[in-house]
Amino acid sequence: MLAMAQVDYINFLREVEGLSVNSLAKRLGINWRTAKKYADQEDWSPEVKKRIKRYPMLGPYLDIIEAWLTEDLSRKRKQRHTNIRIYQRLRDECGYSGGVRTVTGYVSKRKKELAQEQKTYTELIHPGGEAQVDFGTTDVIYEGAWLQVKYLVMSFPYSNAAYLVVLPRENLTCFLEGLKQLFAQAGGIPRKLWFDNLSAAVATIKGHGERDLTDMFHRFKLHYRFEAVFCNPGAGHEKGHVENKVGTSRRNWFVPIPVMTSWKQINQQMKHKAEKAMEQEHYKHKQPIRSLWEEERTKLLELPRDPFEVVQLETAKLDKYGKVHIDQERLSVPGGGAQQLVSLKVYWDRVEVMNEAHEAIAVLPRPFSLKQQDIDWIQELEQVKNKPRAIPYTMVYSALPETLRRYLDVDLPHRRKRMKNLLQWLNDGYRTEQVAEAVSHISSDFWDEAGVIYQELYRTIYPKTAGYLEDLEESYTPSSVRDYEPELGAYDNLIEMGWS
Repeated sequence: MLAMAQVDYINFLREVEGLSVNSLAKRLGINWRTAKKYADQEDWSPEVKKRIKRYPMLGPYLDIIEAWLTEDLSRKRKQRHTNIRIYQRLRDECGYSGGVRTVTGYVSKRKKELAQEQKTYTELIHPGGEAQVDFGTTDVIYEGAWLQVKYLVMSFPYSNAAYLVVLPRENLTCFLEGLKQLFAQAGGIPRKLWFDNLSAAVATIKGHGERDLTDMFHRFKLHYRFEAVFCNPGAGHEKGHVENKVGTSRRNWFVPIPVMTSWKQINQQMKHKAEKAMEQEHYKHKQPIRSLWEEERTKLLELPRDPFEVVQLETAKLDKYGKVHIDQERLSVPGGGAQQLVSLKVYWDRVEVMNEAHEAIAVLPRPFSLKQQDIDWIQELEQVKNKPRAIPYTMVYSALPETLRRYLDVDLPHRRKRMKNLLQWLNDGYRTEQVAEAVSHISSDFWDEAGVIYQELYRTIYPKTAGYLEDLEESYTPSSVRDYEPELGAYDNLIEMGWS
C-alpha cells in the first residue's frame, strides 16, 4: 500500500500533467496495476472493511454445527448442546482433530447470533413458528338435533396453515384441552402464541400491558414452554389472521353442517379437513401451503414427553340425596352417601369422584348446558321431496339415522315413493327414531310395502297391545278340532289321482 504522499503525487501527475497509466508506472517505478488503481480511483471515503474470521480447521464441520444448533432451538434448554458437548461430538463422531477452544469460541458466537435473530422481528410480523388462537361458534347435527358448539382455531400466519378442535364450551378446562389437542395435531408447539384476553387465561388486566394469568394457564404455559402474547383490549387486528381463519373455517369446514357422533369423531374429521386445506395455494407466495408448513414445522418446539393433565381439583359435599352439584347441575353419585365429603377431579369431559381416602367412587360425564334445537324433519324433507336425484347430497339426508339413509338409497322411482311414505309417517306423528327402528326390524325385501312398515311401527310403539292381540282366544271353534293337525299326505294322493 502506498503512502498518502505518493498517492497525492500520482493524482497530480494524472490530473494536471495528464500522464498515462504506463508513464506513471515508469516514472514512479511501480506496477502498472497499482498506478491504474490510484490514478482512476474516484471514491476516497474511508473504507471500513469487515473482518472475516476464517476457520481453516473447523470449516468442513460448520454445517454440522449449524444443524445441531438449529435443532436445539426446538429443544428444552436442559437438552441442548453445551459448547463442550459439540466439541466432543465433533471429535468422537466426525473425526475433528482441532482444538477445543476453536470449537467453543465459534459455538458461543453463533449461539448469540441465533438468539439475536429471534429478536429482530417486529411484533406483528410473524417469522414462522408463531401462531394465533381464537374461538368461534357454529352448529353441528348431534342425535337428530341442531347443537351449538365452540371451536378453537390455531393459525400460523407465516405458512397460512391452521388446525381446529371442536369443544363444548370456552371454559378453562376446554380451552387448555383444546390447546393440548392442537399442539398434538400440529406435531409441535409454537414459540409464541397470540391470544385475546380470555378469562380462562387472564385473571386481571393491569396497566402498561401487564396481566395476571390464571394459575392453571400459567402452569400450562410453563409446561409447554411457549411465550404468551395478549392483544390490547379492542385491538382485534393484532390477531387478524386467526380471526379470518375462524370465519373461513366456519364457511368451508362446517358447510354442509357435519354430523357429530362424538367429540373424538368430529375432531378427527376436522383434522382431515385441515390437512386437505394445505393442498391449496398460498394467497401470496403462490405455492402449496403444505410446502411452507413443512418448512415452518421445523421451527416449532418439541412436544414434552408427558402431556399436561388438564384437571381442576375441588372438594364438595354430597347433598341429602347423595348427589353432587357441578356446573349448576345435580348428578347422582353411584356408591355415594348422603352428606358425604368427596374430592373431585374435574376434566373437560368428565368428573371423577373420590372419597376421603382418595379412592374412586364414580366417573360421571360432565354436564354441559348446550344449546340444542330439534330438527323440523317434515319441513326439511318437504323441501327436497320433489328432487329425488339430489336427496343423497343434502344436509337433511346426512342427518337422518343410518337405517333411513339406506332406506332411501334406491333408484329414483322407488326413492320418490319411499320419500312420500316417510313424510306420511312423520305427519302421522311418528318420530324419525321410531321410523328408523321399525324399518330396521323388517327385511329390506319388504321396504316397499308401506303396510308392513305401518304394522311394525304400531308394534314398536305399542308392544304390549301387539302381544295381547296375538294371545286372544276365540270360542267358536269346537275344542275337538281346535288342535287338529291335518294329514297333508292325503292331499298329495288326491293330486296324483288327478284331483285339483
